[in-house]
Formats: sequence, structure tokens, C-alpha cells
Amino acid sequence: MTGEKGKSAWLAAILTVFIPGLGQAYAGRYDRGLVILAVTVFFGFFLLQTFTVMEAHLLSEGETLFSWARENLVRLGVNGLRLFACLFMAAVLYIWIVVDAYLSASQKGRKD
Repeated sequence: MTGEKGKSAWLAAILTVFIPGLGQAYAGRYDRGLVILAVTVFFGFFLLQTFTVMEAHLLSEGETLFSWARENLVRLGVNGLRLFACLFMAAVLYIWIVVDAYLSASQKGRKD
């Protein structure tokens, strides 16, 4: 769907797939795009810190996080729960952000 001002909803969604918040900015919602980008960067650092903590405390030398998890899934404990919760939340938020970019661009075209 293309808006009256040439704002393509599909292009907004595709832009957001590559850089979260860019599709919202393309649709003219700069404030929302900036907030989404900031939250994404913060959440990315949080995930990176979770991976780092798990690797530092749980892995022996030469072992990867995923090979260790495959063998010791039950022993992941709180850090493992935190990791899986973060990955699930990231997937849900990513889908929501892409859909929001699509809707923002398609609604912007109807309002103008």
C-alpha cells in the first residue's frame, strides 16, 4: 500500500527489518523511531552482557555456549532463564516494530 505522499508501507517495514526505527522515521514518526532505536541498542547491550556473564561463569575453555547448553540445559539456571526470556522478548518486540512501521506508513498516507 502506498500513501498519497509516496510513503510505501512495505518499504517502511523493510527499512525497519535492517535498522529498527528507520521505518517509523521514514513514515514521519521521528520521535517513535528514535525511541525504538534507543531501546533496541539498550536491549542489544543487555543481551550481550547476558551472553558474556554466561560464558565467563559457566563455560570451560574451548567450549561454546550452545554446545554447553545442549549438554547441560537444566544447569543453566537463572542466567539461562534470563537468556531465553530475553531472546523471546527480542523476537516478539522485533515483529511488533516491523508491523508498527508498516502501519505507521500506511496510516500516514491516509491522514495526509
